[in-house]
Amino acid sequence: MDREELLPNLDSGLPDPSVEPRELQSAVFDLDGVLIDSEPLMRFAFARSYETVVGRGSAPIESYLEHMGEAFPRIMDRLRLPQSLWEPYRAICRSRLDLIRLFPGSHGLLEFCSNAGIRMAILTGKDQERTEEILEYFGLLRFFEVVAGSDQLTHSKPHPEGILFALGRLGCQPHDAVMIGDSVNDILCAQRAGVFAIGVTWGTKPERLRRLCAPNRLVDNFDNLRALLRRLAGRPVA
Repeated sequence: MDREELLPNLDSGLPDPSVEPRELQSAVFDLDGVLIDSEPLMRFAFARSYETVVGRGSAPIESYLEHMGEAFPRIMDRLRLPQSLWEPYRAICRSRLDLIRLFPGSHGLLEFCSNAGIRMAILTGKDQERTEEILEYFGLLRFFEVVAGSDQLTHSKPHPEGILFALGRLGCQPHDAVMIGDSVNDILCAQRAGVFAIGVTWGTKPERLRRLCAPNRLVDNFDNLRALLRRLAGRPVA
């Protein structure tokens, strides 16, 4: 399917994202703040790259984190910072994977989804190569049929292109899928594509998730997320 065919016509009758999937077939996951805790690395890398490139004042780290889910160049434009921050930031991130922590419930949740026959994709603001490196580092890459990074897309979240691209690769319709994310951009991306949006509260800046958007479901721990996915899938899996 061509990329242009995946871009939605917002008047074309997309599914109502408030309606639960009839029988859940696919789950699209954000990465940072959902499966991994990469906030310490992002803070470290952003501060170091800002010091290297800009060299004056304090790095606007909190403002940077508010835009999680968008591609790095787009965030730089929003913050009116130089695009030259990208290369040192990316190099630091790739060299310090030891600063990332896997959330304790992540592996078990992905095992559950795999056993339940729920096909999975990653949709992230990171580039694809770096995303696959992280997934491989934690032994998670095998769970995902699709890894969609921002460098594969014309528009980053909250535009719906990415989730429609991932679902197209999975051969799944929006009304048979969910998006699981921790940011406002994740939720808006899903809902604009007609996909049921599940927000998790253990990620970066959960107060923004509660205040600035309305996930179709909000979950506070991995047990509750697994129970919700089990019910939506309609298949009795331990």
